[in-house]
Amino acid sequence: MYGVALERSLQLLKANWGMIFAPLAYGVILLLATFIIAPLGLIGGILLALTMNACMSSGLYLVENVIRSGKTTPRDFWKGFGVYLWDIVMISFILWIPMIVASSVLNATPNGQLFMLFVQLTLYIILNAVPELMYQSHASGVELLAASYQFIVDNWAEWFVPNLLITLGGYLAMRALRPITAALPFPAVIFMLSLVYGLFLSYLLILRGLLFSELNGSNRRARVYRYKTRDSS
Repeated sequence: MYGVALERSLQLLKANWGMIFAPLAYGVILLLATFIIAPLGLIGGILLALTMNACMSSGLYLVENVIRSGKTTPRDFWKGFGVYLWDIVMISFILWIPMIVASSVLNATPNGQLFMLFVQLTLYIILNAVPELMYQSHASGVELLAASYQFIVDNWAEWFVPNLLITLGGYLAMRALRPITAALPFPAVIFMLSLVYGLFLSYLLILRGLLFSELNGSNRRARVYRYKTRDSS
C-alpha cells in the first residue's frame, strides 16, 4: 500500500509541479494582508484570520483536484479560496471556545502550560485527518471532528508512521539546505527554501490524500486480502 501511494504521489506531483509555488504565493498574500489589515485592530485580526483560512481552503482544493482527477490548474488556485473557507471557519470556531476555557483554567494551575501542551498534542492527534475528511467526505462541523477521531482510532499506525517519517525527512532536508544557502542573498535564500518547502508539503499532502482514500472505510484484514489478491494476479 505504501509503495503504491509513494509512487503515485510522485507521479501526480510531477504532473502538477506548479503547485509547489502555492505555499510561496500564500506567504506573499498573508504578508501583504498583515501590512494592510493587521493595523485595524480587532477587525484586522478577524480579516487576517479569514485570509489565512482562505489560503488553507485554496490549498485543500488544489490537493482535492490532484487526488480526484490527477490535475489541477491556476484557476483552481483562485477558485479554492472560497470552497472550504466556511468549513474551516466553523471548525476553528468550534475549537476556539473550548481552547480559551482550557487555557484560562490550566494557566491558573501548577504545571498548567504542560497540561495545555498535552491538550494541544491530543487534539493534533485525534483531529489529524480533518483536512482529508473535509474534501473526501460529506461531513461538516462536529461531524468532521467525530469522523477524524474514529479514523485515527481505526488507522493510527497505518496513518502516522508514514506521515512522521516523511515529515522527519523534510525537516532534515531543510536543515541540510541551510549551509548550502548561507552564502546566497537573503531574497534568494527565502525563495529557495520556500520552493523546497512547497515541494515537500505538496508531496506530503498528496500522499496523505491517497493514503486516506485507501484507509477510510476499510479495515486491516480487508486491505491485506485486497493487496494479496492484487499481487497474485
